[in-house]
Amino acid sequence: MIVPRVGDRSSLKIYLINGLSVIKIHRIVKIFIPICLALICIIVLVSFQSPDNKRANLCCTTKPLTQIKVNRYDVNGIKLRGGTFTRKVSFDSTKELKVIIFPEALSTQIWSKVSPSSIKYIGKGGDDSWKEWLRPDYFYLLEVPPQATALAFGRLCYRNGDVEVESIKKLKQISSGKIIINDKIYLSVSSPRPMINPYTVIVNTGSNRRDTLGTQTEVYFTIENLKLD
Repeated sequence: MIVPRVGDRSSLKIYLINGLSVIKIHRIVKIFIPICLALICIIVLVSFQSPDNKRANLCCTTKPLTQIKVNRYDVNGIKLRGGTFTRKVSFDSTKELKVIIFPEALSTQIWSKVSPSSIKYIGKGGDDSWKEWLRPDYFYLLEVPPQATALAFGRLCYRNGDVEVESIKKLKQISSGKIIINDKIYLSVSSPRPMINPYTVIVNTGSNRRDTLGTQTEVYFTIENLKLD
């Protein structure tokens, strides 16, 4: 800024006005920045809180799906509840896997627990967005038993939601610690590029690490031909 010469009143007036404007802007910035930081901290803190602690406590005391006593199962050995839903996961033209999510109970005569050796934590991430950067989801690889016709998953407890399951059509290494699956799931991984077989599925267990697949979040399989719509 050029300092006006003595005697030049108009220039001096403009100079003072500009100086006052700069001072006001600095004051506004000093006030605005702490407020923004406080709001961001509040948003992040709230986003990391479990939305339903009562459900988490309930899940910790609930028996496994195959040990819950019910009056009767349907023809598929499943006791449905409000919120149970089914979907299908396609691997190729010869194999299609049925998936039942959030049943109330399962019959031990039809359903068996998936072996822990078939489950492997792969990494955290999600879609390529700032929300996933703040609160990433956790992903597992699940090797589907060779003769399995269907999988059943318990509900997530600590995030009060449902698992997401899909087959792996494409896997690409984009850096030493980053992979992308199916052109949409970006994951940070600590180990080298994982080995997968044609019948491996990827399971999203939400954004709370305590919803561990196979323990906290149960997973079962059957080799029976289920009668599902």
